[in-house]
Amino acid sequence: MKIGYIFIILLLLVACKPYDDYKERGHWKQLKENERIGFYWRHNDKIYAALGDSAVLIKYVKPMEDVDIATFYVNKKTTNGMENYAKDKKNVYYPLHAICVDADSYGYEYATELIVKGAFPSSFRYVGDGKGTDGYTMYRYGRREDK
Repeated sequence: MKIGYIFIILLLLVACKPYDDYKERGHWKQLKENERIGFYWRHNDKIYAALGDSAVLIKYVKPMEDVDIATFYVNKKTTNGMENYAKDKKNVYYPLHAICVDADSYGYEYATELIVKGAFPSSFRYVGDGKGTDGYTMYRYGRREDK
């Protein structure tokens, strides 16, 4: 009887991935030192979610917290080159809000609310048109998309 319940639970878990058939359309790349892809920039083994002059960013922008550098990858293929998904072993990231600071002089932008809530990084893939899925939920531009 226990085997029957376990089988049913496993079957339900496998059958509950409505977006599992979407194919990966992105290319995930690990950032090298001082490399930038979209909003993400690696400097001194820290990841910054910002755009602007490097010296200004180091002075005024805090690096992203709790990012696992060894497993941090950025998706290079997006509709808009600045709105890239990224992921590490703990989270999926997307620049939901960009704040522009002092655009008249040295100006820079930084992203806030980066973590895509509820997304599983181990199975997350970019499927095109600003969309990504972990197999269970579809996200568009970092936000959960309802069916």
